[in-house]
Amino acid sequence: MSYWEEIFFSTSELHIFGFLLRGVIAFLYLLLLARLMGPVEMGELTLIDFIVAITIGSLAAAALVDSEVHFFSSILNMGLWTFLAIALNFLGIRFPYMRRLLVGGPLVLIKNGKIQEKNLFRAKLNFDDLMSALRLKGAPLLEDVEFAVLEPKGDISVIKKSQKQPISAEDLKMVVEQQGMPSIVLMNGKILRKNLNRRGYSENWLRHKLYEIGVDDPQAVSLAQLDTQGKLYVDIYDDKVPRPRSTKEKELVLKLEKVNAQLEIFAGDTVNEEAKELYRQYARQTAELLARLKPMILKAEELKDPS
Repeated sequence: MSYWEEIFFSTSELHIFGFLLRGVIAFLYLLLLARLMGPVEMGELTLIDFIVAITIGSLAAAALVDSEVHFFSSILNMGLWTFLAIALNFLGIRFPYMRRLLVGGPLVLIKNGKIQEKNLFRAKLNFDDLMSALRLKGAPLLEDVEFAVLEPKGDISVIKKSQKQPISAEDLKMVVEQQGMPSIVLMNGKILRKNLNRRGYSENWLRHKLYEIGVDDPQAVSLAQLDTQGKLYVDIYDDKVPRPRSTKEKELVLKLEKVNAQLEIFAGDTVNEEAKELYRQYARQTAELLARLKPMILKAEELKDPS
């Protein structure tokens, strides 16, 4: 029997390098199978995916520790089980009733704030498990829950009552700009020029923005993220130093506050009624502008800090 036959077939004795080679082949093959199964199957296992994962792992483990195990047949069986899992998932997409039959459907645990004890028993959950899941979802009070559903993948989804839902910009009829996907423009001290150019910015622009917030050397930056509005988030390696941030916004607010105060002083000092009313009007306008700008460009701790 040749060396490669000993690797792929069964033999009474296998050299240590043969086991190592089997391990490398099995690792690469399992990596390929994982890619074929996809991130959903590997990240959120259903009952079928769980059974397939255990079986494939057992097949691989047996072939790696026992030289008499037929390695090639183990590889074939791992591929077969992967194909069956993928085929069943595709059939479940094409025929939803088949997926419900094989995997099961969602199970309502709470309906209109009332616990469905029969379904809780079917899911083999106790009240402690249910309350723990509700706390993790930010709904510790049963009266706040409209529905709680046990999903086929084992997660419990919670839908709060409408009056307990947080207020959104749409509820307030506010027009907000769409938030797109941010880009990493600097990582481990290296400027990622492609990401910068894709957003329409240059390396000089980034260096200027870093200089504005007190970062002279990009090598000191572990990560810099640019959002779709052109705002830059910078994290430096030294965690003891506060995160650098531009002071231009704060300077603008301070200048506007100074202008507002001066307008009020002018309104109080002048004896001309027409000028007095004009100063008061401008003071009200700057006060309204400040009230709208402060929440947008200053952090919460700065709003609390009178300095």
